[in-house]
Amino acid sequence: MDDPAARRLRDVTAAATLGTPIRHLASAGSTMDEAAAWAAEGAPHGAVVVAEHQHGGRGRHGRAWEAPPGQSLLVTVVLRPDLAADRVGLVPLAAGLAVAEAVDAFGADARLKWPNDVRVGGRKLAGVLAETTWSRGQACVLLGVGLNVGQDAFPPPLDQTATSLRLETGQPVPRLAPLRPILDRLAGLLALAEADPAALVSAVEARLERVGDAIEVRDPGSGALVVAGRVLGLAPTGALRLLTPGGERDVYAGEVTLAAP
Repeated sequence: MDDPAARRLRDVTAAATLGTPIRHLASAGSTMDEAAAWAAEGAPHGAVVVAEHQHGGRGRHGRAWEAPPGQSLLVTVVLRPDLAADRVGLVPLAAGLAVAEAVDAFGADARLKWPNDVRVGGRKLAGVLAETTWSRGQACVLLGVGLNVGQDAFPPPLDQTATSLRLETGQPVPRLAPLRPILDRLAGLLALAEADPAALVSAVEARLERVGDAIEVRDPGSGALVVAGRVLGLAPTGALRLLTPGGERDVYAGEVTLAAP
């Protein structure tokens, strides 16, 4: 018998250029792990795994991603982009921008915290995780998105740092409603990464938080300071460009925080 939730999911992605085929799971350890196993079996470009709930979700740097069942959009897309090796690093930037642009339609004025957290009013609305493997010169990118949709409150300490579409709009938002806009925007932005990467980087930069601010970049594991400086914007590669006491420097990874006053 066809599951009503599965039917809704097919309806949501029917017009998307990404989103076929789809695996819809009531519960999963992690949509990233499910997609990785599927990709190893040959899942095509655009395949999507969506879960109602995940009990082992993860974010960047191995952190846990927690969400009550049925409250967040939890999705991983299998991408096999037709991009040169030096442009594959633009995929997570494109994903963050796709989410930000998609949620604008729901009334959320979204910004990007480098490299790809989506935030509203300084609070985290969504996170993007990208994991890339290579085989015979072809990249396979697993792109995970966790978007807070239906939460009307968060427990401490998340109540100080997180938000949801419901909190931002003041009204319920169907949990799957952002999925098709995200997939459609992502498809267009991946094409832009191939045709005009400078335009993609410029579009991401226009959404970037903290341009002009003094920040610190720390190692996410040890917490050690990597570099401090003032944010100039983005390099053509998508790296964060800083003005440091030693001159301009491009940063490719790390945890960004405002510098202490």
